[in-house]
Amino acid sequence: MNNEKLKLIATKVIEKSQIPEKDNYGFAIVTVLMVISIILTCVRILQECNKNKLLPMDQAQYSKEIKILTNTRGWFTKMRIKKLIRKELTSENYRLYNKALLEAILDTGETLTEEETFTLMEAANV
Repeated sequence: MNNEKLKLIATKVIEKSQIPEKDNYGFAIVTVLMVISIILTCVRILQECNKNKLLPMDQAQYSKEIKILTNTRGWFTKMRIKKLIRKELTSENYRLYNKALLEAILDTGETLTEEETFTLMEAANV
């Protein structure tokens, strides 16, 4: 069940990126897995940054934190996501699609529901 929810989140990112279908293998499983990997790594980084707080954060606080980071779109947030994208793509594909994927990930982060955030948190804690 969670795999399907993760796939739906990744598909939303791929659709928002507007990468031509011929270049994303027609939403092939490889593209979906790559996007899921990037998103889960972002969530893990967010968890790691907040693990030393006095009170542990709950799902609603993480959801709020994700929305703040995706709305402000600071240089550090963009740099970290670009670094994750660079690890997943070849250098040629990175030059072509890094901006589209970055914006798609941030746009999707703005519209995540509580249920989708919970799914990401569950998957990242594996």
